[in-house]
Parts: sequence; C-alpha cells; structure tokens
Amino acid sequence: MRRSQCSLSLRSGARRACGSGALERPFAPPRPHTPHLRGKPVRALCAVVALVLMVGTAARAETVDEAYSRAVQDYYAGRYDKAVDGLERLLAVPVEHEDVHYNLGCGYFRLGRLGPAIYHFERALALDPSSDDARFNLETSRAVAAVRVKDEIKGAAGDPLWVRAVSLLGPHTWAILFLFLWWATLGAIFAVRRMSHGPARAGLVATTSLVGVVTLLCALLLAGRIYLGARVPMGIVLPDQLAVREGPDGGTKVSFTVHAGLRVRLQARGDGWMRIRLANGLEGWVPQREVGAL
Repeated sequence: MRRSQCSLSLRSGARRACGSGALERPFAPPRPHTPHLRGKPVRALCAVVALVLMVGTAARAETVDEAYSRAVQDYYAGRYDKAVDGLERLLAVPVEHEDVHYNLGCGYFRLGRLGPAIYHFERALALDPSSDDARFNLETSRAVAAVRVKDEIKGAAGDPLWVRAVSLLGPHTWAILFLFLWWATLGAIFAVRRMSHGPARAGLVATTSLVGVVTLLCALLLAGRIYLGARVPMGIVLPDQLAVREGPDGGTKVSFTVHAGLRVRLQARGDGWMRIRLANGLEGWVPQREVGAL
C-alpha cells in the first residue's frame, strides 16, 4: 500500500483516498461483533444511544450507525470539529471500537491536536494490533509532534527495551504464536524419539533445541505482555505543553514540562491529580484530565 505524508485517512463505509491513493477497509456495524458497547451488542442499547445522541430539544434521535455516518460525512466535508464531536459522543455511550478511535485520531490530527490524535491511534492499536494504518498514522503523528516541540529532558521519550519488545504484538497474537511453537516443539521431540541414530536425527535434534529456545522466549514475551497490560498502566499526554509539578496541587513548584503525545507510566491518582513517571525515571503530578489512560 502506497503511503505519503497526507495518508491519514478516515475509515468509513465509502472507500476514499487521501492523496496517496490508500484505501481503508469499510466499517461494518451490522456484524455481530462490531461494535460492542462494553461487551453488549449495539441493538441491546439502541434506546440509550437514541437518548444520548439528541441534537437540540426538537432534533430527532440517532442510532449508532446514523451518528457514525454523519461524523464520516462531516470529516470528508472538512468539518473536523463536528466529526470529532460526533465520534466523542459515540465513545461516551460507550461504543468501544478500533475504527471509532482510529477516526478520532484522524480528526484530531486535522485539527492540529496531536496529543489526542496520538492517544486515539494508540487506543486503536490496543484494540487491533494488526492495524497497519493506525500504526503508520501513529508514527506520522509522533514525527510531527517531535518536530513541533523539542524535549529538553534526556530520555523522556521512548519506552524501556522490554516494553518495546512485548508491545511488538498483541497478547492474543503472542498466545497463538506460543501455542504454535509449543506444539511444533512437542511434535519434533516425538519425531526425534522415533528416528534412528544418524545425521538426520542429529539435525532434527539441533532444530528442536532451537525451536524450544524460541518457544521459551515467546512464553516470556507473552508473560511480559500480560504483565504490561495488567500491572503497568500507561497514558498519553494530551495538551501541547503540560507542566509536571512536585505535588498534587496547582500551587506546587513545576519540576519539568512534557509535550503532547508522550507516553508516561501512571503511578497514582487522587483528588483529580495523577502522578506520572517518564521513561528516564522522572516523576511528578499533573491534572488527571490532561492524560489519556491507555
């Protein structure tokens, strides 16, 4: 698929190119698994959606499909603020789907709000780690953010090596890969036991040993990915500039400043404040609303 700097494009029922000719896969709400509202199908909460998505006192109620389609139309018409507002209201219902987050990322990018754009591309990837479009757009947004603001804090950007390693794939993909290698190893061991001594058996023993080591490594990466999701909460800085303070109060001293899109570790919360930790170990407090939890 061809790419260009303007290849941030919206997923919708209508295929559309963005300069580069890249096409996006269609969004198909009628499928049984798309989208789900906290694990329940859309139809189960249509009444709630209709009440939430009222436009004015005399406006008609909308279903999820209608609201989504209207947001797509607003995006293509250049009304990015309205598109973002419509998609945000879908999330508030809540509709938790990778395409909603993906489209929000595109809308915020067009509005120049890189923090929320990066946050929603990250959310889209968390829900669908195989999405090349979301990954490419995330990298593009981070590159633009890096040009816009230069950090003076060394080591603030970038995750530790183990975090980057386990984040290469989603937990389900790691699990499938581990199970495949596990059964391949068992099959190879069974074949070795049935073979007579000779060069072929020696070669199979060496191959089995190598596959076993890779299987063990995959198991460690799977365990690390599960641990990362359960015990290491991460977040994204939303404003262009965010002052990190020494304590959970607006009157405390500013320790340092971070920029939009920076990944931070969430340490603690209280009274509307959140303690964050950077990749280099620096910590401080910021208003909770200024960081999007992944």
